[in-house]
Amino acid sequence: MHSNERETQADGIDVVSADVSDEYWTAIAELAASEAKVLRVLARAGDVAFSRMETLPRTSAREAELPLRAIAAELAARANQSDRTVQRKIDEAHTISTKFAATLKALEEGRVAVAHVRVIVDHGSKIEDPSVREVFEAEAIARAETTTAGRLNASLARLVEEVQPRTFADRHKAAREGRGVWVRDDADGMAELVMRGPAVPVHGMHDMLTQMARKITNAASAAAAEGAEPDPRTMSQIRADVLAEIVLTHRVDPATGEGLSDGYGGLASIRAVVNVTVPALALAGVTADPAELVGRAPVDIDTARILALSAPGWERVLADPITGGVLAVDRYTRSADLTRYLRVRDPHCRFPGCRMPAHRCDVDHGRDYALGGETSHCNLACFCRRHHVLKGETPWMVRHLPGGVLEWTSPGGKVYIDIPPPVLVGFVPDLEPPPF
Repeated sequence: MHSNERETQADGIDVVSADVSDEYWTAIAELAASEAKVLRVLARAGDVAFSRMETLPRTSAREAELPLRAIAAELAARANQSDRTVQRKIDEAHTISTKFAATLKALEEGRVAVAHVRVIVDHGSKIEDPSVREVFEAEAIARAETTTAGRLNASLARLVEEVQPRTFADRHKAAREGRGVWVRDDADGMAELVMRGPAVPVHGMHDMLTQMARKITNAASAAAAEGAEPDPRTMSQIRADVLAEIVLTHRVDPATGEGLSDGYGGLASIRAVVNVTVPALALAGVTADPAELVGRAPVDIDTARILALSAPGWERVLADPITGGVLAVDRYTRSADLTRYLRVRDPHCRFPGCRMPAHRCDVDHGRDYALGGETSHCNLACFCRRHHVLKGETPWMVRHLPGGVLEWTSPGGKVYIDIPPPVLVGFVPDLEPPPF
């Protein structure tokens, strides 16, 4: 080891790495405080504009908005920004300061980042009751302090359902009426085809397009190895081309309805990789709890039942009633029990903050199999290829703790805990077992 390398080491700790991570964290906290200061200034500008708007006589909506436009233009001109953008930011800042004051304070103190704030406001704005929203906000901030904005998004989608006074089934039934397809024209002869619909078929379509695009890419790569011209398209471009081909070549018979999907958007035909967690008692009709499109969004129980009817087999998960942690997994159909167990416990890569789905991850032995490591749930975890290599080829270390908890230690000696997300499936012992 060279002398300059020795200077960076102390008891096996990469001191430089640790110092840089501390400096980065401090800079991020300072940036968050600065962002909070900007939001407070924008909120104050909004207060001024809205108070002036209240003094104006009732005229047209455009004239009533003029004080807001004026002050937005004032700020924008001073900062060399678009006044439309500043006006939108004023509206957002006013919402945050009046409805999410605790979140703004957490940002000011550097406990959360702007990305966390956006996620909290996005989900919390769906809650109309201020007292319910206050409960939601407190729990959302606590979760934001320990995870990334990406993971927080899925977590808060479930939290909103837990605190809402109106059931998810009722709200989803009403929301389904807003499904549709429309076109937005864009510049340079382009346009956007936009679809709004239930989460399960929409994610199913995207995953199916991805699978088809990947097959096309693999085939093109194999042909290129034999001397053919390589396919220059990106994965996103191929997805768009596949979708256009499917839509423009598929035909629906208006008389018989042949070729038209069912009332639930073709759920029965989905064969894409879409994991849905269904509470067993809800599936049996005992409760009306929503299911979940794993890591994405809640799913209404009617959709879940349709998917269950066409599923080749069901996985039954026994979860801890307090923590939601996985206790056991079994299934009627024959399969690899341990692999199913890990897929349920680890719905995504277990590196802190990573959300790569489990079906695209490697299964890693915490202690190498060649060195006596067991092939058991206590020694296995799902890592995406990037973090699998990080764990195996760099000084990053992982320790398996009870309950599927992973303890990551960085080269700089920093410790990060990754806790598996709770599973929303359980069994109540004093009720009859589910019909499977």
